Amino acid sequence: MTKAGGEHNGLTNRRLVPFLAGYALGNTGDMFAQVAVLWTGLSLSGQAISLAALGGAWTLAGAVTSLFSGAIVDRFNRRSLLIWFHGALAAISLALFAVARTGHLQMWHLWAYLVGQAVFANPAETAFDSILPDLVPKNRLVRINGLLQSWGMSDNLIEAAVAGVVLGVWGPAPIFLFNGLMCLFASAGALFVPKAAGVAAQASHETGGWQPWSDLKLTLRYVVREQLLRRTILLGVVTSMVFGCLFFMPPLVSSALGWGSEGYGFLQSLTLGGVLAGSLLAASVGTRWPKLKMWVGGHVLYGVGFLALGIFLHWGFALTSLISYVVFFLFGLGCTGGRVYYASLFQQMLPSAHRGRVFGISGFIGSAFQPLALAVAMLFVDRSGVGLVLLGLGAVTLLLSVVRVGLLPMREADWVLSAPPDATD
Repeated sequence: MTKAGGEHNGLTNRRLVPFLAGYALGNTGDMFAQVAVLWTGLSLSGQAISLAALGGAWTLAGAVTSLFSGAIVDRFNRRSLLIWFHGALAAISLALFAVARTGHLQMWHLWAYLVGQAVFANPAETAFDSILPDLVPKNRLVRINGLLQSWGMSDNLIEAAVAGVVLGVWGPAPIFLFNGLMCLFASAGALFVPKAAGVAAQASHETGGWQPWSDLKLTLRYVVREQLLRRTILLGVVTSMVFGCLFFMPPLVSSALGWGSEGYGFLQSLTLGGVLAGSLLAASVGTRWPKLKMWVGGHVLYGVGFLALGIFLHWGFALTSLISYVVFFLFGLGCTGGRVYYASLFQQMLPSAHRGRVFGISGFIGSAFQPLALAVAMLFVDRSGVGLVLLGLGAVTLLLSVVRVGLLPMREADWVLSAPPDATD
């Protein structure tokens, strides 16, 4: 059995609070930017397939970056990576702000922005997810993840509701300016972490210079050897394909119902409100709730919801608008199972020295197939309507929940791994 998650670098609250606050502020403009990019792209092209092109550029860049981000995070100081990558994200957002101010924003600008976001945001997120279990005790991980989600969703809830109005009145430029400024706070927050705390536990620096391929192959052998990791990652691939499609549904549902950008922002707000409600429950009364049941239950919850919404949209039943409100709220509420409970379980299970690379490998495999799934889903939306696509995605989500129960252990005590290999094995 391996000891996952470390308490040897535990931070005092005086350092931990500004670090977490800076990271949370750094993510503050994300929803603003997402709404601005997706709605601007849809407005420029007028076709749903344009969302697939934007999503494809985003996820393909993220897939390639994921493959190497884990090796980078496990080899270099995670604190320093957080500082520099968030600085780069700020520069990209400020550059797009300058272009938007000229009034000559084009689709390729949006593609370039999303690619840049993937290249720098992916390793920054991996660095944070990898360093967090080494900075806080295991018994506080669910609470910390829940509080981070609560803060992020509270802010994103406001952003999603306001984004449509901002786009309609001032255009996307102010949104990119705000996003860039917030990224600077994340860089500043990482300064509160001691430099020594950013080094991965048991990292094999003494084996020589940086050899990313050797590091990746070492961790890949570990993943292949561990049945629990294999099954979890493979199920995660299919789940990410479905989730990626669902993520791009709000603007399409809003367009189908004739609501415009304001309706899109409102549906996003409902989803974020659901995540906020679930995260607050997890961070307060739900810290001891069974992680696995909450994870699987969350998928069942929004799977049923999208199945129902697909039926109502396709056949034009009454109360479709009301159903869409409820379903997108349940989508957010159900996502809490993965964002808080499963994330905490996965973080604490992985050994620190391999944590970044496992995140990278799983992220690469999941992201590599997302563009294909998204393109197929959007083609079906253009040909058959969003209702049938939602019905199918809801059914697949429910099927995946059944498979999860059948293939994965349902007791947290069984989520343990053997000792990881080192470079000499």
